[in-house]
Amino acid sequence: MKATPWEVKRKSPITNSKVIQEFRSNLSITAFQEQVLIGTILGDACLTPNAWGKNYRLQIEHGKKQKEYVFWKYRIFKNWTLSEPKFITRTNSWKFRTISHPKFTKWYNTFYKDRRKILPKNIDKLLIHSLTLAVWFMDDGTRMRNDAYTLNTQNFSTEENMRLQECLYQNFGINTSLHKDKCNHRIYIPENSAGGFTKLIDGFTLPSMKYKLLLTP
Repeated sequence: MKATPWEVKRKSPITNSKVIQEFRSNLSITAFQEQVLIGTILGDACLTPNAWGKNYRLQIEHGKKQKEYVFWKYRIFKNWTLSEPKFITRTNSWKFRTISHPKFTKWYNTFYKDRRKILPKNIDKLLIHSLTLAVWFMDDGTRMRNDAYTLNTQNFSTEENMRLQECLYQNFGINTSLHKDKCNHRIYIPENSAGGFTKLIDGFTLPSMKYKLLLTP
């Protein structure tokens, strides 16, 4: 009996089936999902291409201790997914991803250039809700010993960090400074602004992530 090559035996990918095409055509991003999406793209999430490189999908991955946080995001984007988060032993983390879709491709084109994450020119029109701010902080924020905060924005350029500072002040009244971290910068929220920042995001911060806030002993 002649062996059939795996490539021939393999059926059409599930993400290209008629069922998934119909599923995909009925999807839209809600305002709530968009607010979370912007916050997590500013933070740890990434947008990755599908096998054909035509459209992009949202990929969420956090460490083992952030399981509740991963499943919270999963519930928000559940209508965009085909399976629950999985534990990745190799990286000791929980991970899920959505289907690829033109809606996510739009956000890829907004937040990426030459495959590198960038800060959109219109960030002041995108980072406008405290929920977005809270998700960004839960992803990338750190509570300092001196009752201050940092946002780990080292992946952005100095000019991009300065625009983030301007956005935080303009949209939320938060004063910040830039601190050098090796060859890059990160945003520092001093003690005299940290209280106001906490009030903005406290109501949107998950119980398992409250350890990052100053109100936690």
